[in-house]
Amino acid sequence: MAVGQMIRTTVLGFLAAASACFAQADDSATGNQQPSQPPRAVSQPAVQESSGAVLPAAQAPRALNLGNDVQNKVSLFGAVDEGQVMRGTANRSNYDLFKRVWQQSMIFHLTNDLSYRDRMHLILSFESGLDFSYKQDNRYPATLTGVFNFYPNDVEMNYAFGNPDMPWLKLSAGYFPFKYNPDAKDLGEYLLRSTAYPTVIYTWWEFPMVRELGFHLNGTLDWLINNPQIDQFKWDLMLTSETQGWPLQDWTFSALVSNNLLQFFDLGAGVSFQRYLSVDEAKTTPHIPQNSYLNENGDTSYYTFKSIKLMGRASLNLLRFVPKFKLPLPQFFGNKPFFGPEDLKVYGELAVLGLQNQTAYMWDTTGVGAGGQQKLVVAPRVNPVANGPVNYYDSLGDRMPYMVGINLPTQPLISYGILPFLLTKWLKDETGDDIRQLSYVTLVPALASGVCNYFLGWDLGLDVFSLEFEWVSQRFPFDDYGPLNFTGGNVPLPASNANRLNYLAQKGEGSPQTVKYALYFKKSFFNQRLALSGLVARDHMRPPYNGEYVDAVTDDFTQTKNQWWWTFRLSANF
Repeated sequence: MAVGQMIRTTVLGFLAAASACFAQADDSATGNQQPSQPPRAVSQPAVQESSGAVLPAAQAPRALNLGNDVQNKVSLFGAVDEGQVMRGTANRSNYDLFKRVWQQSMIFHLTNDLSYRDRMHLILSFESGLDFSYKQDNRYPATLTGVFNFYPNDVEMNYAFGNPDMPWLKLSAGYFPFKYNPDAKDLGEYLLRSTAYPTVIYTWWEFPMVRELGFHLNGTLDWLINNPQIDQFKWDLMLTSETQGWPLQDWTFSALVSNNLLQFFDLGAGVSFQRYLSVDEAKTTPHIPQNSYLNENGDTSYYTFKSIKLMGRASLNLLRFVPKFKLPLPQFFGNKPFFGPEDLKVYGELAVLGLQNQTAYMWDTTGVGAGGQQKLVVAPRVNPVANGPVNYYDSLGDRMPYMVGINLPTQPLISYGILPFLLTKWLKDETGDDIRQLSYVTLVPALASGVCNYFLGWDLGLDVFSLEFEWVSQRFPFDDYGPLNFTGGNVPLPASNANRLNYLAQKGEGSPQTVKYALYFKKSFFNQRLALSGLVARDHMRPPYNGEYVDAVTDDFTQTKNQWWWTFRLSANF
């Protein structure tokens, strides 16, 4: 039944895409298609990349001229998500098993961009979302119905120094979205989408970025080089306040640089001093017994939420210097180049989440050292003796996730024809779920794409088709309940892995996998005003829950080999 639902959703998506292609071709033929302009609204509007530029994803909003110097641009964004968790476990309910949990949500936001001489911008963007709890509980009425939320998406003021079209410096202040890895679609972005102690990594569907509250300085050397085809150097400095995880309001300093050479090789690096400016040291480093350990000198130390995080990333555009070519017989294969501009780009990201080890020691009770004194030894990583200490943060390898990805070919014969057969076969081998029937559905647009392109002007090729893999230690759960457990002291300690393994074994789910994956696609229409996107993943997703926090999912919902989920989004920008 679940496969049938997925196929029905896919077929409806294809029908919507075909209708959009028909309407788009009709607009092109009648001359009603809007000219391409620099974008302002994206799937989350006004998102700043590491250069401070808005990510190219949507048509620019129309500007209302309020005078010679002042303009007001308004954009709207709306999206509906439909998907299903095929199999998952909820950690706060003793890792209870959930099957075929339907995921449905809606978001809408309005963005106002008021500019003065294109140099100073005041951006006001507010978002409303509707979601449904992954489980229903009669004790909490909010879980029995959909819940609307209203919150700011982007509220900031920024000022450009130098040429507004090519500033050497840009200063921003407020609450703003920020993304530094232009290639990451779902996984990655570790520097800012993580905590070190305890180690937690987050992913959010169609939002591979963060929102930050604070100050942002960024710049490029475009004003000096004046040729992005040759070299693009970018830098960012941010001082931001914590608005999501405990302890709140601590300040973090982050610095990032990147350089794109010949649009062929892109290299970036960053450092984040998370919570190094504490507003309440007693919360950032709790001095309570359950948070203490012996250091290498035999003195009492305390675990802290403070951390130094490092990040490095790179991408290689393998087809940058390969001449474009088309297949013969355009009546059957269409007029488009065989490869898209981003096809076969490979990229990756590596992070160290917590440069400092917080190694615990213990007194050796089995013998004595020189002078008849007891000696200090490193505490065990597992199986403490007589409720003795355990080492939580003694190895960098436990806190070093890395991600690799590739942009798969978007040519319809490959993306709709060949790859679905290979990917659904791989998914069956990985999870045991057989959705190979879907390959025959996607075969229809694969075979029809060339004819539609040549005779009707329809472009069925995807904008993006990417596959990402992540490797990360599963020594402890990615559970952030401990810092928010007010009865337990809000300590920076990980959750018990023994409990997780026991509960998963009892339910026959196997062990948590060190490999995560995400298959993402997107197809846009009408100059990117309308888009259809989708995801198949075992990532760090957490389904919403509108009851008490003690019952919320605070760890990855899909962890073991047979756990995964899929979702589609239909979105519109105006």
